[in-house]
Amino acid sequence: MSCAEHASSASRPSLADDAINSTTSSIASSGATAATLPRYQQLVERLKAQMATGKLSAGQRLPSLRRQAAQSGLGLNSVIRAYGELESAGLIIAEPRAGYRVAPSTQAAHDANDLNAGSQTSSASSRHPGETQHGQRESHHKPRAITTLTISDPAWQAMANASDPRLAPLGAAHPELDAPAVRRLYRLARTQLGAHAQHPSAYALPPGSSALRTAIAKHLSHHGHPCDSDALLISQGAQHGMSLLLGQLRAAKGRCRVGVEAPGYFGIVAAIEAQGHQAIAIPAHAHQGLDIEALERLLERHDAETPALTLDALIVTADGHNPLGGQLSTPDRHRLLTLAARHAILIVENTTFAELSFDTRHPWLADLAHRHADRPMPALISLGSFSKTLDPRTRCGWLWLSRSEQESPLGLQAMIRTRWANGMGDMPWMHAALSELITSGDYGRHVQRMRRCYAKRLERLRAHLSAALGDSVWLPPPSGGYLQWCGLPSLEAHQLEQLHQELLNAGIATLPGSLFNVEQSGLRLNAAQLGEEATQNAARPSDEIPRQQGILARLTTHLQKALAQGEG
Repeated sequence: MSCAEHASSASRPSLADDAINSTTSSIASSGATAATLPRYQQLVERLKAQMATGKLSAGQRLPSLRRQAAQSGLGLNSVIRAYGELESAGLIIAEPRAGYRVAPSTQAAHDANDLNAGSQTSSASSRHPGETQHGQRESHHKPRAITTLTISDPAWQAMANASDPRLAPLGAAHPELDAPAVRRLYRLARTQLGAHAQHPSAYALPPGSSALRTAIAKHLSHHGHPCDSDALLISQGAQHGMSLLLGQLRAAKGRCRVGVEAPGYFGIVAAIEAQGHQAIAIPAHAHQGLDIEALERLLERHDAETPALTLDALIVTADGHNPLGGQLSTPDRHRLLTLAARHAILIVENTTFAELSFDTRHPWLADLAHRHADRPMPALISLGSFSKTLDPRTRCGWLWLSRSEQESPLGLQAMIRTRWANGMGDMPWMHAALSELITSGDYGRHVQRMRRCYAKRLERLRAHLSAALGDSVWLPPPSGGYLQWCGLPSLEAHQLEQLHQELLNAGIATLPGSLFNVEQSGLRLNAAQLGEEATQNAARPSDEIPRQQGILARLTTHLQKALAQGEG
């Protein structure tokens, strides 16, 4: 996997370009366009066309993965990816010990026909290759409230396990902490702590240290995200920032309907529930992230029996979707902003993994809103944090408000008052240390270095799991970051829970897919700390399971066992 260090120099399409793209003919009708698709996606399109024409009928068995690889000339991993994504879209189903069959309904053919007859999304590569213009099955386009979390919910125990230092850290989304920039940060922090020792009552009052906000704004602007320090409010991480703005939204508008990606990060649902709002699931997929087609259908449906969906806010992770790793294309970002403006939806952009994007770094939603300020744009707030890119112990993030005080009920002064009432302020010595690290350029160099590191570790993890588990696992490649979705479609819910517990007993923390509102069985894995030593067996036996050595060997042993039982 390559990880380019700079954004593509290709020109970015405008909103007008997006309107043109959205009316282009389908992939199937353009041989030149199809030829430019990745080979696995060409297989997806070919199989969908066969479903549409009846050459593959409902219930018909597909060639095995290895036979398909031999027939198509593709690598086994490419076929696994193609089948996995067709399955995720509901077009085919996996049957234990029986391989794959076309979904036993007419929906697969209906979807494939729609693809060939209707218009495409704005970018062929932005859609999950196993999905059509209408996204997944129609049932996925019915808005539903997500069940709220309670303090007894398994999510709380899973997070506690994921953060347990005695367990191999494949659960919590923590970055690699053994990095030069992290070590330098704490040297700076010790120096700053000594300098602040004479001021025990000092706070870094909201909106936060001027030096830190200036450093963040310059860093963002230097990397293509034009930001003014006066538009930033420092928080104690992205989750805290999310809670702040949702609380202010409640004060300004009362109980709101907030759209969230499904699957998506359960902490966002917890924040919505804690502030008394209602979380509404919007489909999201591997590779493309939020399903813009599905969102548009929900918002603009004309069905007497089912009214159009109304949303007050939408929380979207355009880069590094958690847990599937998807990424919105630039045209889909344009479409999302246009759609949100038309329906007066506040967009909350979660950028926590955006700086760790690999091959393609698209403009942020905030960038596009700024670039096209002369056109109707929705209210938009971006959330950022050092927790995923540097160190969660900094307890530092930011909210970037894109509109002036007069235009938004979530203006900076109102947010400052909420932030002050919520906790006075932060540690000034940490703000000072972070600002020096960023200003020196060490933070920017750290992000570039870790991009390359995480890309290699994720590639190593996928190669190991694919070699050990073969056809039984679905491993969509992430667009960035260090989180890997490990789909285990043959396992039932109780089998996945048993696997999760057995991995804990073996000293390995993971997060089960059920926490993320994922329909397909699977685990979310963290590759951030999987260095070379993690793939090796322990040098000698020990009463205590080594925290690093042999993590992948132990992981795959238990996965193989669970999959064998699932097929039995």
